Amino acid sequence: MENENNTSNFKIIPSVKEVKYLKKAIQSDNLCIQLTGVHIGNLQQLSHICHQAGKTVIVNHELVDGLGKDRIAFQMLKKLYHVDGIIGSSITKLHMMKGLNVKVIYRITLMDSISVDNALRTINEVKFDAIELRPYYHAIEFLPTFKKAWDGEYYVAGFVNTEEKLKKCKEAGFSGAMTSTVELWNKKFEK
Repeated sequence: MENENNTSNFKIIPSVKEVKYLKKAIQSDNLCIQLTGVHIGNLQQLSHICHQAGKTVIVNHELVDGLGKDRIAFQMLKKLYHVDGIIGSSITKLHMMKGLNVKVIYRITLMDSISVDNALRTINEVKFDAIELRPYYHAIEFLPTFKKAWDGEYYVAGFVNTEEKLKKCKEAGFSGAMTSTVELWNKKFEK
């Protein structure tokens, strides 16, 4: 996910929930696409289409219908489905993903103070390349706290559905945002 929107270091990553929007994601300036509305029967083809268009592909392994939850499943994501990045929230699963030569993104859902405390406590036990904080409102609030614990690449997801929210994410210091709101996929920001 070193890819970025052409006009800024802030990356807008299209999250394709429905295959009918894949063409729009491919036509966007963004070089990375998150495939969320996929299953083991179409992931390989959709990943190939994205790669043919010069895009990298990330998936949340928990949202790939029909995919197992063991080491073989993660190897298949890389070797058979050719994904470039995998998102997950389970520490055990994240450990299984390392060594596959894919970008590993630790998904942290900020539900309450206990979830924040647990994530901060385990953040240095997990091997990952980036963190996804969600949902939007809590991600904005807690990004400074997380940056004190781990200084790396942070993405925001969950209810990032307006241009104003995208701007606030950029201003807060996120590396990018993952959004399924098609109208936001080609938004440009000044540096």
